[in-house]
Amino acid sequence: MNRIATHTTIALFACLLSPTAWAGRKDKKQPDVASEAPTAQVPNTPADGPSVKFGGQLMKIELTNFRPGDGGGAKFVYSSLKFAPDNTWQAEAYVEIDDEKMECIEKGGWTMEPAESDKIAVVAWKVETTDCAGRDAGSELRARLTLSKDGSVKTEWR
Repeated sequence: MNRIATHTTIALFACLLSPTAWAGRKDKKQPDVASEAPTAQVPNTPADGPSVKFGGQLMKIELTNFRPGDGGGAKFVYSSLKFAPDNTWQAEAYVEIDDEKMECIEKGGWTMEPAESDKIAVVAWKVETTDCAGRDAGSELRARLTLSKDGSVKTEWR
């Protein structure tokens, strides 16, 4: 090797090994896709296929205008109830006595029994907080829910 080529090779290696040559370089490290990707929250349901599918569908619906009981006295109606993937629920409701209607909110947690199919399961929801007149925290409601293709829900109270 001639002398010029040797000096050029040494100078090139010196530049490559120099800390100042790399100071402005940014690593092209691949992003950690697992930590940056949004996590889809999945409800805690029984692990069988129909239950998992039912639980996923339950998150997409809204139960509207139904009464969780036919007891005498005041009329209590859930205007809107939604089940969340973290196994919580929230409902807008109202209590009606005579001609007076009082709107209120109930919240709590929910569970389900193994589904009969991907469209039918018994779901229980516990009232953890309520500001509805005549309603108490700690009560639990159970219903056999049948989900239909049009988004409606048939409710059979248990």
